[in-house]
Amino acid sequence: MILLAWQPSDSQKILEAMLQRLPQTHKEYAYARERLGRVKAGLAGEQRVDAEWLELDLPAPHYFLHDFQTRNDFGSTHQMDTIFLCPHFLLILEIKNITGILSYDASYAQLTRTTIEGTVEGMVDPFLQLERHVAWMKKLLQRERFHLPIVHAVVLATRNGILTKGFEGQPIFHVTGLRSCIQRWTEMYQPVKAEALLPFATRLLSMHTRLKKEMTVPFKEMMKGVVCPHCGNGQRLQYHYRKWTCPRCGLVDHNALNRTLEDYRLLVGPQLTNRSFREFFAIESPNLAYKLLQQLPLKAEGEKKHRKYWIID
Repeated sequence: MILLAWQPSDSQKILEAMLQRLPQTHKEYAYARERLGRVKAGLAGEQRVDAEWLELDLPAPHYFLHDFQTRNDFGSTHQMDTIFLCPHFLLILEIKNITGILSYDASYAQLTRTTIEGTVEGMVDPFLQLERHVAWMKKLLQRERFHLPIVHAVVLATRNGILTKGFEGQPIFHVTGLRSCIQRWTEMYQPVKAEALLPFATRLLSMHTRLKKEMTVPFKEMMKGVVCPHCGNGQRLQYHYRKWTCPRCGLVDHNALNRTLEDYRLLVGPQLTNRSFREFFAIESPNLAYKLLQQLPLKAEGEKKHRKYWIID
């Protein structure tokens, strides 16, 4: 059972909104496009691992929490790609969609990759990340007085990531190795009572909190207004007779307000006023802006010119 499903990250949504509103000649455009490509590649890797899970004969009952995010007692964050719980063990997976020749030096906690062009790049040590997550999970299990063995691994979602001898003894394998590892761990550990598993899985779910990642947004240089989702280069929709219509392709966008409000939330923040709404939506009339604001899922505070609005999650 999937208790927590994959969801598009705010990072992906912000980058997509930026690319739709930035001129292609802007200095940040190429960087945002390259970064979005990395985010989508990571999502593709996660989907590849999901496809492998579907082919496995898994112990029952079992529960998945994907992209689990939380904070510990010290305020530090934990983000785990996949948590898999079954009566035999709890598995924490770190999913990597890395291509090239991969090398690892445990004495320096150093992971590097050599690209097809011969460039050597340093990368974050995923094993230290996993060990930190495992330590936190062990403390949580002790606090909840629930005993369940913890295993962990790095999964390479692409066969184009080539492991060298430096990885010997490390918990890392290609996605096709997931089947044999699940079988080995199932045989290694005695199962707990099945009915005791769901309460702990539910406890984990209650601790999940979407973590906000800071990202520099060149807001002043962006195209303002309600942008056509089909046309490129920031083509604006026109508001006429209570409809948002694209003068280029003829699209009548019935979701234009809510879609652009989401862009505002991602690029500006959750709070707005009549003035900031007009500036972002490219509307001149305060009266029209007021009428449109009443159509949106907002919480209003204050009166008249001091009124502020908050976007409801």
